[in-house]
Amino acid sequence: MTAASPIVRNDPAIRLAQLQGVNVARFMASEAGVLRRAVDHAIAGMENRFIERILVRRIRKAVASRNDWHAANAMLHETRTAYDEGSMETLPTFLPGAASRDLLKGRKPRPEGEERTGTRNRPAILYLAGGGFIVPPSRRQKLMVQRLSEATNCEVLLARHRLAPEHPFPTAPEDVAVEYLNILNRGYEAQDIFLGADTAGASVALGAMQLLKRQKADLPAGVVLFSPWCDLSLSGWSYITSSITSKSPFRMETAAFCARLYLQGSSATDPIASPIFADLSDLPPMLIHTSENDMHFDDAMKLTENGKRDGCDVRLNYWDSPRHHLERLSSKDAERSYAEVSKFIDRVWMH
Repeated sequence: MTAASPIVRNDPAIRLAQLQGVNVARFMASEAGVLRRAVDHAIAGMENRFIERILVRRIRKAVASRNDWHAANAMLHETRTAYDEGSMETLPTFLPGAASRDLLKGRKPRPEGEERTGTRNRPAILYLAGGGFIVPPSRRQKLMVQRLSEATNCEVLLARHRLAPEHPFPTAPEDVAVEYLNILNRGYEAQDIFLGADTAGASVALGAMQLLKRQKADLPAGVVLFSPWCDLSLSGWSYITSSITSKSPFRMETAAFCARLYLQGSSATDPIASPIFADLSDLPPMLIHTSENDMHFDDAMKLTENGKRDGCDVRLNYWDSPRHHLERLSSKDAERSYAEVSKFIDRVWMH
């Protein structure tokens, strides 16, 4: 019997079939009708091209001003301001049915043996919004976090970390590891915390988890990742296919540009920077949501395969969505995604 060619071994359909065969991957079929799906894909295609052109234009401008520090700094400031004014608050909190406020200020560790006092007796989610490592959370991402809080009935704490290029790798995962330990010191228990992240935030979150594991710290109860970007070496097939087919608003050039600003000489295969190269053993249960059209789809599959390899409880749900990080927008698919996260939390928490 001849060995399968590399292309066959890396075929997404074969890999997904293998993961579905052992019940660690599941396709989430859209509930919309054929016409509605066709319209949605057409609209998403226009949105993707619009986003792509803006990103490419900004990258070209950044490259043109790379030797002019003042111009580059002004452009970076302009981009971050455009993303969202005042989005770097210190650990803002999102509550189900309540306005955002920082509940952790002045919170003291509760005495030993005292009953849990979390939001409606539910765990908290420490969440990292992605931004290519260089921009803070946008308003749309904050609205998404609020919807996640409502759907799961959990308090969600929006974590922050210093941004590249001023603060390159490994500053971000180190900052998040410290943020997590600070939360423990303020009265939360590890078993009452879930770690959540989207896109580039996923690599930072999993990098922080590895640092915490090295320190033998108590790890959170579980991890939830939306459209995770966890391979800064861009080795997956989906980086090539999505760029060629234009199904994603992002291209390899965009990802390479952000990775370059973040790594600044560090290896793209460092497991702290690119968790698809990490040992996932002894990590808590992990839920991954993505779309098969996403540029980072191979990252999600590889994390799932590695979790199965390393004995980590990893589950992958994937959609045929035309949008990157579908949870950002209000839709039935987003609602189903949140419902699956709530089920995951119910299954994992305190078990």
